[in-house]
Amino acid sequence: MRHLLLVCLGPLLITQALAQNIGINVNGAAPDASALLDIDGSALPANAQRGLLIPRVALTASNVAAPVVAPTPSLLVYNNATAGAPPNNVTPGYHYWNGSAWVRFGLSGEAWSLTGNAGTNPAVNFIGTTDAQPWIIKTGGSAAANERMRFLAGGQAIVNNTTLGVNTNDVFSVYATGTTNGTTANTAALGTRAISGYTSTGFGVLGSTTGNTGTTMGVVGFATSTTGSTNAVRGEAASVNGTAIIGIGNTSSGAVPTGTGARGVLGQVNGTLSGTAQAIGVQGLVNATMTTGDARGVNGSSPSDNGLGVIGFQTSTATTGFPAGTWGQAASPAGVGAVGVNTSSAATVFNPTGVYGQANNASGFGVDGFNANATGTGVLGEGNGIGGTYLLAGGGGAFTGTSNGALALATTAASGTGLIAAGNNAGFNTLVQGSGVAATGVNFGVYGVATSNANGSAGAPARAGGYFVSGSGGAQVFTYVACYEGGGTPRKVMGNGTVNTVVRDEAGRHVLLSAPEAPENLFQDLGSGQLVNGRAHVTLDPTFTRNILVNEQHPLRVFVQLRGDCKGVYVTNETSEGFDVVELQGGTSNVPFHWTVSANRANQVLPDGTVWPFAEERFPVTQGPQATESPAAMQRQARSAEVRPMAPTGAQADGRP
Repeated sequence: MRHLLLVCLGPLLITQALAQNIGINVNGAAPDASALLDIDGSALPANAQRGLLIPRVALTASNVAAPVVAPTPSLLVYNNATAGAPPNNVTPGYHYWNGSAWVRFGLSGEAWSLTGNAGTNPAVNFIGTTDAQPWIIKTGGSAAANERMRFLAGGQAIVNNTTLGVNTNDVFSVYATGTTNGTTANTAALGTRAISGYTSTGFGVLGSTTGNTGTTMGVVGFATSTTGSTNAVRGEAASVNGTAIIGIGNTSSGAVPTGTGARGVLGQVNGTLSGTAQAIGVQGLVNATMTTGDARGVNGSSPSDNGLGVIGFQTSTATTGFPAGTWGQAASPAGVGAVGVNTSSAATVFNPTGVYGQANNASGFGVDGFNANATGTGVLGEGNGIGGTYLLAGGGGAFTGTSNGALALATTAASGTGLIAAGNNAGFNTLVQGSGVAATGVNFGVYGVATSNANGSAGAPARAGGYFVSGSGGAQVFTYVACYEGGGTPRKVMGNGTVNTVVRDEAGRHVLLSAPEAPENLFQDLGSGQLVNGRAHVTLDPTFTRNILVNEQHPLRVFVQLRGDCKGVYVTNETSEGFDVVELQGGTSNVPFHWTVSANRANQVLPDGTVWPFAEERFPVTQGPQATESPAAMQRQARSAEVRPMAPTGAQADGRP
């Protein structure tokens, strides 16, 4: 066996050529028996290692062999050019010839890894195709039946099918077991639910459209079978307090234009009827086992003062059968069988009346509503075309309206009481002078709650649990009680009067003490201390500290009253936690003193991020009635929905008294 020894310049390089293989190294080691070429630089100095340099060429396209002439399959080169057009473009990197084209090596993160990639650039990196062919995802093998998802060259995505079929406008389409797209059937029997949305909050499925024509819809359901009892859209709510389907019209809150209609739910049946067939536009069903409580097949309400909660029309002219515009039946003792509405607007002697009752007896009643159930309601009164609201615990009467729920008027000027209310079986109390309301209870005579979150405006109270006005002209006094007003800052009591408490004078008469008030929201505290060798530090109560704001814009105001002789004192180091009292001119007295502090109330941040800016306010403008507004204007506002009394008259054409 012959050996060939080559000696080169630089570090010693020994090449051993054997009959079976070749070794290149600097230590004369024989090449490994498994390699045709064994390059070993381990014996080189650590800072002078070398590698294998592959030939560098400038390719022009992956399907062009040049500049290499007649490359043989497996030939390896390094391309240093960016050239060509997709799909035959080339970029710098290692390429090998596969017999008909140059194939680029995917090295060092250039390929998509099974465990994810880092350093990607969304502008250039992607998974997909660079030609007009679809990108297909399969599982379980390469068979056609294993196709799961396909992205077409136009961008449409198809799950469990291969073509768009007749629905060419689909951007994303899913095909469940046994369905077709009008051209081909689904590729596999994967399941009977095409799309399911699950969430514990928010929306399981959300459909939205920005179109403004009647043909644009957020969600559409089609049941194309002409037989059976299939459902186009079905809603189920497992919660005992849930709603299966909610329809809300005009969520923009804008005014509905004249001549148009906004509908929460629209039900329509097309075609003709045969024999005893039924066509129902909207049907509401309540399970027959719900025989107690408040079970309603259909419930409708309207906040408009000229609206109707539920309206039904019967256009048939037949004189037989049971024609009815609206028909209701209730198996529940708390239900309402039927509601009648008088829609006449004629200005007759009688106001248009749904139910009218009249009595001419001192102990009689024009209308008597009696409910023998322990939790029943005697009378249900509904105004403005809306459904009524009542208490589950029952009551003598329940009245509902949009602007006014009920009206109580006492016409005796000197002593009339508009409404007398007693709770807790406490008996009645009224004023000799009369009043609008006389309310009596064991713990609370009057309880008021305002549920609005809207700010008020000039001439209107702003979210007040109680609102009281007395006097007239320039002497008018108004007061809000427990309200939230103007910019979200809460107010306890507001008004243009004073804050007072009642005490007795030396003659036993009731006299008033007034509380001091300031243009800012201030908290005060006071206490006593004593100088020790001319100095004292006062630490404020931590509860007081956490509720005040002290900074350059909102200083702590400290007032000190000495209780002995010394050189005088000054205050320094004022913070929200306390302050120092120091005797002037380096004095060392041990004099006691009283102190008072005043500080701005700290702002409060609610859990939802709302800020109550207590510390920033100074003379905040009230959103309530201003001094320039006349009592007459307020009276007109309060009577904007005034009801006129009906005068007794003789018999009418319809025979009513």
